[in-house]
Amino acid sequence: MKKLIYILAISFLVFVVYLIFPFFNIFINREKKEILSDTNKVILKIQEDLSFSEIGDFLVGKDLLLSSKTINQLIDFKNYENKILKKGKYIIQTKWSNNKLVNQLFLMRNQHVIDLYIPSVRSLQILCGRLSSQLELDSAKLLQLFQDENIQEKFGFNSYTFSSMVIPNTYEVFTNISENKLIEFIASKYKIFWNTERMDKANKLGYSQSEITILASIVQMEQQIKFDEHPKIAGLYINRLKTNMKLQADPTVKFALKMPNLRRLYYKHLEVDSPYNTYKYKGLPPGPICIVDPRVIDAVLNYSKHDYIFMCAKPSYSGYHNFSSTNKEHEKYKKMYTTWLSQEKIN
Repeated sequence: MKKLIYILAISFLVFVVYLIFPFFNIFINREKKEILSDTNKVILKIQEDLSFSEIGDFLVGKDLLLSSKTINQLIDFKNYENKILKKGKYIIQTKWSNNKLVNQLFLMRNQHVIDLYIPSVRSLQILCGRLSSQLELDSAKLLQLFQDENIQEKFGFNSYTFSSMVIPNTYEVFTNISENKLIEFIASKYKIFWNTERMDKANKLGYSQSEITILASIVQMEQQIKFDEHPKIAGLYINRLKTNMKLQADPTVKFALKMPNLRRLYYKHLEVDSPYNTYKYKGLPPGPICIVDPRVIDAVLNYSKHDYIFMCAKPSYSGYHNFSSTNKEHEKYKKMYTTWLSQEKIN
């Protein structure tokens, strides 16, 4: 009988040890710092959604852990194994213990970082659609905020110029950023872009930041293929502005007509009564005609100095222009181009 009791006691003890050993291992190793890195932080890039049950092996595969044992035990103990770590960027600190690493990844699973691409497009409406598709925001609500006069005034713009605040680029943002916070984020990048050097150049030209962006938008829509021609085109328009000439920029008429894909302008098109019709009104239009690529803004700030005041597309598919200083020379180039259009049956 005593022998049976002894066997049962030993068996029970073994069973208890079997049950509590994993918890003992967690208790011993939970506060250990096992992240392998020579830097203070690591940017963890996850290309596809990852189950928490796979995180330990994933970190081992990235040479950030020697073993996944403790991490896996902690995830199982916290009942996180079925949770999902969304694809994106996660910043982890090398000073984190095993326990904090698991907890932080759990907290960040819905607040990770992505590369948000803000494109150069024709309108705020298109922009809002592109941004909402990346961030799962309400594009209608975002557009409504962009069109809110109080918000426009808050950042120092009006309904015409507010789009000039957008500086296209790729930025890191949290995926759960709100519509309001996104606009604040865009405003912060605008301030960074317009540094002292750029502002000094704009002041020397005698134009505000918005006016530079408006001019850049015309330059960009005038030449959407050959970016190397932008400084030259910018110099031409600046020459016209300095001599009080009308800009007579075709893209502004297309913008006024809401016909951006119009290939050929006729005199009837030039009659549209709009402040954006630079054939009818002198000076710059009231706002940008697109969301401007920052490279074109820099092309305007660093424009080419010359005496050209006319330009006409070359009679070819090269995408380049012929430039001239006199109307006589311009008319020659214009005739060459219109003849080519007719030959190519481009209306």
